[in-house]
Amino acid sequence: MAETIHYTSFPGFDGTSLEDSFVLEIQATPGRLNITLDLMIGWAHPSYRDPLEGEVACFRKAVIEFPTVQELTWTRQSSIRPAVDASGEQDWGGIDALRQHGAVYQLEGDWGAIEVVSREPIVRIIGS
Repeated sequence: MAETIHYTSFPGFDGTSLEDSFVLEIQATPGRLNITLDLMIGWAHPSYRDPLEGEVACFRKAVIEFPTVQELTWTRQSSIRPAVDASGEQDWGGIDALRQHGAVYQLEGDWGAIEVVSREPIVRIIGS
């Protein structure tokens, strides 16, 4: 029986909080899954910087990439509308769960549930 592994054990995810982040876009295309988000980063993460004025924590624009997707199932896609913040930016809520169970990565949030068979996800900070 395969062990379930939490995202904080994945390389590059240590010091991040997906539950406190904001999903901006999900792109599922043949062979790839990209999730763009305002990623909450703790002080121990190498990309940490002091919070900007008006921020309660360090948020950095980032992409979680699942390369070489072999299978992808997206369920519970509801008719929810994105939230809109004071700057007019839309978000779809956080990532409530990201875990690996065997060869399958499982993600959950207000935007639905995704199961994906892929190589290990990569988190990449966008911009400075």
